[in-house]
Amino acid sequence: MFGISARPALVLAYFTYFGVLGIFVPYFGLFLDGRGLSSADIGLLLAIVTASRIVGPSVWALVAERSGKPLWVMRIGALLASVGWLSSFADYGFWPLLAGFALFSFFWTAILPQLEVSAFTFLNDDTQAYSRIRTAGSVGYIVLVMLGGWLFERYGSEFLPLSALLFLLLLLASLFLLPQVSVAAELTSETVSFSKFLQNSVLLRFMLAALLLQMSFAPFYGFFTLYSRDLGYSGTETGLFIGLSIAAEIAAFYFAGNLMRNRSYRLLLGICYGVTVLRWYLLATFADNVWLLCFSMLLHAGSFAIAHSCAMQFIQQFFPKKLRSRGQALYAGIIFGGGGAIGAYFSGILWQNGNGASLTFNIAALLALLATILALSLPKQKPVA
Repeated sequence: MFGISARPALVLAYFTYFGVLGIFVPYFGLFLDGRGLSSADIGLLLAIVTASRIVGPSVWALVAERSGKPLWVMRIGALLASVGWLSSFADYGFWPLLAGFALFSFFWTAILPQLEVSAFTFLNDDTQAYSRIRTAGSVGYIVLVMLGGWLFERYGSEFLPLSALLFLLLLLASLFLLPQVSVAAELTSETVSFSKFLQNSVLLRFMLAALLLQMSFAPFYGFFTLYSRDLGYSGTETGLFIGLSIAAEIAAFYFAGNLMRNRSYRLLLGICYGVTVLRWYLLATFADNVWLLCFSMLLHAGSFAIAHSCAMQFIQQFFPKKLRSRGQALYAGIIFGGGGAIGAYFSGILWQNGNGASLTFNIAALLALLATILALSLPKQKPVA
């Protein structure tokens, strides 16, 4: 009813979705710390909230699959996620925060898998076009990260509730601009079993490697802003560090389509995961050196952007059209939900209010090394089950 052409609408949807994350991910730890939570409490809350992303994507994918209306699933998810976010405005301690953010996280999982599937549908599986549109998400993230650093210095950690809510409402509005997409015809044209694909050994190795990598990201996502503060960097400097990593991500996403064309999937993932080992080692050992810290941030181009593009292409090629929504949900649930929850919980225990920061990042480097070994065991080309 309010739809515009697909590409600009997708750009706006990705921009606003990751704009919310640009406020939430880097500054959530600072927000919880400002509310008086210990690092163990922060890790536990992050773990439980993230765990809701294990079940959520599959539930919403099934709804989208049965209804054939992924756009409505995204809109409902954005609306109810906004309702859950309202809990952040009140300060009643750990459990009310946990309940509100768990509600937010569960409904938030309705959006991205369906957005990814819809994007590939609109773009006729054009990976290069997807990578360039996906850069809008990175731009949204970097803009809000930079703004968040300034807002934190000016207003403290309580800037987060209102800022994120405004972008949640912008996201909801952007989803009403997307043109309608229906997958009903594709759903009835194929009769294949999802369980058949889950038994493929290459898929299992791919998923385990991605899980380990995501676990290694947990201390960065949950505690980097606290780590930076403890090292004496200002809020603006912290925003600049994170902004540098997202600038590298934007460049990598833009060229990812060309980079992945006719190149070994195993080699690309092996390099990306190996780069992540170096990244966490540098954070563990040399984060007080501003130049090495900046260099580690630039490695985000490989450790996230190229690795994520490879993963999205794998899902799109491995699963038939009927099952892509569930494939995306499986990936989001196990990797971002399961890996993020496990990593957040143990990072909270190891962090010890900053005393265990180096140990935590060194363990993250070890997890990334195990992921690299698994990635190098994959075949050169993606299999079709």
